[in-house]
Amino acid sequence: MQTETPTRTTAPAVAHVNPLKIGPQRPSQPPEAAVEPANADVSEITTRALSLELVELELALDPDDLAEHGFRDAVRDAAATAGAEYLFDLPASGLVRDAQRIAVVCLSREEGGQFGLVLLSPDGDRINAMEPGPETGGLVQFAKAFVGVLEKL
Repeated sequence: MQTETPTRTTAPAVAHVNPLKIGPQRPSQPPEAAVEPANADVSEITTRALSLELVELELALDPDDLAEHGFRDAVRDAAATAGAEYLFDLPASGLVRDAQRIAVVCLSREEGGQFGLVLLSPDGDRINAMEPGPETGGLVQFAKAFVGVLEKL
């Protein structure tokens, strides 16, 4: 009786992949090529820069501050943390759907000013940042005039 000895197979060598990349990473393309197409419109680039500043504001918004101090102070603290400037807040009154209040934050005074909006949910339990859109164009124009007055004081 002949016994077969099991043959041992070895798994192919696999390169070690570290899912946690610590330290600076070098992209395969320069950042400009990875982000901006060659024919990018300048207004699109400005909008993207605004979005990054708005993300910083969004990250600074603390739901605990909302519960503890209220909407105005939560937005004011987040704006200060993000290096922005709280301007004012008012009832949303149909300017934006599904919002009780809306605050206007000046993200930058360069190039006529860049603004972000912070919304309080109808239930008053959530806050989030958004970019101004066509429905809030009048509010942004008012914010620009407000900043103009502040600069003259």
